[in-house]
Amino acid sequence: MNDESMSSSAPLPLPVREIVTPAAAAEILEKTRLHGCNPRKLDSSHARRLARDMCNGSWDDYNPDVLSLCGHGAAIQGQHRLEAVVISKTPRSFLVARDLPHQTATTMDCGKARSAATALSLVGVARHRKDISSTVRLLRLYDVERKRVAWPAWRSVVYTNAEIVRFFQSEYPDLSDFLPLMTALKSGVYSAPAASLACAYLVHRDGGSTSHADDFFQGLISGAHLDTADPRWVVRRYFQNPARPRRGNTVSSLQLGLLLKTWNLWISDGVWETAYFRPNERMPEVVRAGSARRFTEVQHESADPDNNKMSLPPRRTGRQARVPDQNTNTTQVRF
Repeated sequence: MNDESMSSSAPLPLPVREIVTPAAAAEILEKTRLHGCNPRKLDSSHARRLARDMCNGSWDDYNPDVLSLCGHGAAIQGQHRLEAVVISKTPRSFLVARDLPHQTATTMDCGKARSAATALSLVGVARHRKDISSTVRLLRLYDVERKRVAWPAWRSVVYTNAEIVRFFQSEYPDLSDFLPLMTALKSGVYSAPAASLACAYLVHRDGGSTSHADDFFQGLISGAHLDTADPRWVVRRYFQNPARPRRGNTVSSLQLGLLLKTWNLWISDGVWETAYFRPNERMPEVVRAGSARRFTEVQHESADPDNNKMSLPPRRTGRQARVPDQNTNTTQVRF
């Protein structure tokens, strides 16, 4: 890539706001591929995530990030946004700078990427932003993916910052009310923040009884006066085991499954000899207090053991990983 036509001392052109149609975006991308002006590999998963934002109204057309084009008309910055325009089939407004020298790309995208926690701060979340953003993702996966995808596959589902903010505001606006209980669970049980906050939220939302939930969490956190047959005593032993998994992108899902199984067994007077949550188990549905349904080990290991289990797809490569689009939420498991 040569920039002999433009001296490094020449003033850079000013960006101008333009409407970029899907046809125009496809033409720019074709020039980018033809001339090789952008050595970065196009990440189709990231482009699909941006397209989701464009389709569901989360994309802001007044984003000040500039779409940078070289003298060939190829994109040296912004190819993922252009691909998203093509995928979403909607024209979008961008600040466009044309005829930029290629060497300007050496200082592009050098800033630190904003996290979902930072995005939440812009809508008034003052504390525990990282924990809340992780929990919003976990709750969304629970509500949408629980019956479709084995929980280890949740690791491959990625939401944009705009989606996390939208989910928080529209679906989980009262999540911050459970932060004190999350802190108590972290201190008393040593569970991960996202698993603690998600469990506290789901048990109160779906459990059907605030008094039962309070009794459950009081015993789980303190461990005082628990019988050895109490599921809370059993799961506390798991969390206090130094050999338990502590890191990894499935730990929060694993711990949420364990905590929800504990609630289901406790509220149904079930017993548990050893705390476990297998990769092929379905993420538990919260049992309502007073429900006739019993969630016991006898039922869990019933004559039809496949009732509560999901088949795991074969091993796959990183190249095969995908992010579900707006309407399709199917993923694969990687071990």
